[in-house]
Amino acid sequence: MKLHDMLEKLYVDGHLMYRKRHRRKLTNNDLAKKQNHLTILDGAQREEIIRFWQPFKNVADEMQWFEFYNSFCSDKRQLKYYIPDSIMYLDIDLTLTDPARSHQLDDKNLYDLYFKDAKLPRAIVRKCNGVILDKDYQLMTIEQAVDLCRKESQIIKKPSRNSQGGKGIKFMDLSATTDEELTRELNDSKDFIIQEVLHQHESIGNIYDKSINTVRIMSLVLDGKVHLLSGVLRLGRDGSRVDNASKGGIVCGINEDGTLKEYAYNTKGDQWSQHPQGPVFKGQEIEGYDKCCALVKSLAGRFCTTSKLISWDLAIDKDGDPVIIEVNLSFGEVDFHQMCNGPIFGDLTERVLNEIYKTGK
Repeated sequence: MKLHDMLEKLYVDGHLMYRKRHRRKLTNNDLAKKQNHLTILDGAQREEIIRFWQPFKNVADEMQWFEFYNSFCSDKRQLKYYIPDSIMYLDIDLTLTDPARSHQLDDKNLYDLYFKDAKLPRAIVRKCNGVILDKDYQLMTIEQAVDLCRKESQIIKKPSRNSQGGKGIKFMDLSATTDEELTRELNDSKDFIIQEVLHQHESIGNIYDKSINTVRIMSLVLDGKVHLLSGVLRLGRDGSRVDNASKGGIVCGINEDGTLKEYAYNTKGDQWSQHPQGPVFKGQEIEGYDKCCALVKSLAGRFCTTSKLISWDLAIDKDGDPVIIEVNLSFGEVDFHQMCNGPIFGDLTERVLNEIYKTGK
């Protein structure tokens, strides 16, 4: 092996080891928050889980994850197919995605280049690598950027990368914002995008109207096909302007016909049959969900060089059309999908595990 190749392998292996340690820590912390919703496995359940997983991986140390999902699994024959979060993030996601490359590509300031054929929130100002740009990527001054923002009544400022969990997102009412405050925001040392504030479809706003509530769809490219694994609706609550579960939001499963399932959950596993500030979930129709599914199917192949497993966040505008909010090319959450909709890979579980662990089964 040439020296260059050896050094590159050492770098890649070291980077992967760091990511695994970091993800293991996050996963352990997350499991600690879910301890109130563990349903102890009986001997037969434990034996069945170990027998199913034996060709792929020793899951003896992952039993608390199965105990957590045991609390939400109505058909106990399906319990063995649930994917422990630790296995999802440490084995499956790291095989199906390239986190380092994803970090570079998953930049909201690039979405207008990736998705010219899809709806996006209208960009107003960008900061890319310290440079102020307009929506068409033309350089401009801080003063010009302030003038552009002043044409809006409200704006939303987001980090262009690493905004998981709603981190760093700010809503600004321009009638109550001075030029000095705007200038200070524009002089932020981190890259960002400033966008219009969307008006969501009434079928979603009627459930909770303080936040832009988004449809999260997880897609998988496997055997030359795009598979839509799970769809959920993420909702804010209690006055929050963001729908992120880490900020107190709740998540409800979506049936294939676009209606909501019976229960919504938070990250701990607490359950609601009715939104705290809105209606009962069961049967609520999400207008445009079919369009969201069709859009994800048409776009998933664009990122195959980097990710075969993608979590898409889509708003639905007042006309019932999907609007791309965020594309998570790596490390997309799995717990709320499985709480709401069951095993994430469904009938594909054995096929996916065989692909990850190359067992030849």
